[in-house]
Amino acid sequence: MKRFREALDSRAFRWLEATAVFSNTSVWMLTLVSGFVMETLTRAPVLISLVSVVVSVTGLVSASLSGAAADARDRRVVILFAKVVLLGSALFLALVSETGALTPGTLLIGLCGVGLSIGTSSPSWWATVSGLVPARLVPVALSLDSFQSNVGQVVGPVLGGYVLHTVGSSAFFSVCSFLLLPLLAFLVIWRGRSDLRLSTLGSGVTEKTIGAISAGWRFFYYTPGLRAIAARTALYVTPAVALGTLLPLLATRYLHATPVTYGLYLALGGLGALFASLLLPRLHGMLHLDVLVALATVINAGAVATLTVFPKVLVAVPALIATGASWVWVTTVLTIATRDSAPEWVRTRLLAIYYLVQQTPFALGGLAFGVLATLLPLRTALLIDAALFLPGLLLIPRYGLPVVDGRIQEMRVRPPLVVGDHVDPEDGPVLVLVEYQLEEEDVEEFLEVMEQLRIVRRRLGASRWGIFEDVTSHGRFVETFIVSSWDRYMLQREHYSEADAAIEEQARAFHRGTGAPAVTRFVHPDTVEAARARSSWRREMARLIADPFIDKPAVIAHVLPGVRHHGGGDSAAPPRDDSASAADTSAPEAPR
Repeated sequence: MKRFREALDSRAFRWLEATAVFSNTSVWMLTLVSGFVMETLTRAPVLISLVSVVVSVTGLVSASLSGAAADARDRRVVILFAKVVLLGSALFLALVSETGALTPGTLLIGLCGVGLSIGTSSPSWWATVSGLVPARLVPVALSLDSFQSNVGQVVGPVLGGYVLHTVGSSAFFSVCSFLLLPLLAFLVIWRGRSDLRLSTLGSGVTEKTIGAISAGWRFFYYTPGLRAIAARTALYVTPAVALGTLLPLLATRYLHATPVTYGLYLALGGLGALFASLLLPRLHGMLHLDVLVALATVINAGAVATLTVFPKVLVAVPALIATGASWVWVTTVLTIATRDSAPEWVRTRLLAIYYLVQQTPFALGGLAFGVLATLLPLRTALLIDAALFLPGLLLIPRYGLPVVDGRIQEMRVRPPLVVGDHVDPEDGPVLVLVEYQLEEEDVEEFLEVMEQLRIVRRRLGASRWGIFEDVTSHGRFVETFIVSSWDRYMLQREHYSEADAAIEEQARAFHRGTGAPAVTRFVHPDTVEAARARSSWRREMARLIADPFIDKPAVIAHVLPGVRHHGGGDSAAPPRDDSASAADTSAPEAPR
């Protein structure tokens, strides 16, 4: 409890979590009880399963973009935007319900907005929560965040089921809207600490959104630990979603649930999640991450199988508590592993990728089990689901979760570069050469280290990498790598963590020449001229479109030399060498 109190000493964290309880109660009402609303509108299993599927699929659309925007700019604004979208979706559902226009189609449209909001806010939320407390309290902060979220999971279904049963769907969606207001008010007032507006350290260069997205995916691809987390997430989530997707059918057909009792069944999962959140910090310190995930997977599979074989109320109570606890253990542990494996500059983007990996099988698995329950008996489909937990257990040795020391993820400050005035931030590509002189006996070990350095260079932005040996001098090696532009190269230099810099130092330690290995940097010479030509062409074409009275033959002759105008009037300028024209207006060649 002492560690919980320490985390709550952060005023911003305390207020964020307190207001989020109301917001998450609304989210759980919308995502869980809406399944029962759909069940009253249609009996088709596929449409009922689409309630959870559309929330996941629409979240996938926004996660990568929101993660990049949050890393490059302000996480608070991203979260605020997401909650405004959520409020608008709840108000839309309240309106269509009040006017009698609530159908399976309009319900799914409103839930699309809910999914869009969740996908936009989740990566920024996880990064913000972990940034408001000291690094040693991050597991505690995420456990408390999971606890308050699952308070909403307990209260939301019960409250939602009661309101839906006693007042109706329009009041249900209105209550959901009202519960969002405290968090919205706090986000408007709160400006956040300076470290929540992430900018690139040292160079002062911020990343463009598209470049930030590609940098996040590149970092993920070249980090084996993150790929292992993704595999483990998919192997667990795919079977774990089935019970939640098919619970409306199981509850009505075998447990004879009403809206109120269905809300109570959903609350049982939240109750199990509450207990799991309180136990997780202690278990996290006692057990390896792989052991925690394996234990939760076995519990979840056993609960689903038991409830399927014995679909009784007395069995449903402990089974739903167990599945709720297992879900929190696995997803929180995987979130912690993702967060610990990522340096600060790319953390929100990698959490967004983790969200994508989590929600993709959530969406596809939910839809697949909806179809399966249409083709097969419901209990048969659930037994197949219980068996699908087995691959996740068998592949634990191959895809072990990484345990990373947070200190090696800190950024290594590098001295500034002295360059000429002719270098522009948009110049590129940039070719970097690093020369090494080795002793003959060190060559094999050096090449092994260079393979690790290759991964570092590619992860941080290099589009090409190579290592070459001089044919006239044995032991003289040149490392080469290419970065798309000078500003991307400057970003790459600022993103070396202590672990990355240690690998680079290992490679440099093999150098036996005078001083440090020589580093030479080249910029493609045509980039500035080509960029200016393209800008001039765009400006002239914009004038041509915007002004109907412009002398069009003259403009065409200026921007497209060598092309004659056949619409009347004066002829264009005489043709000139096509190769010269192409050099002015086309993209630069790759460096030779």
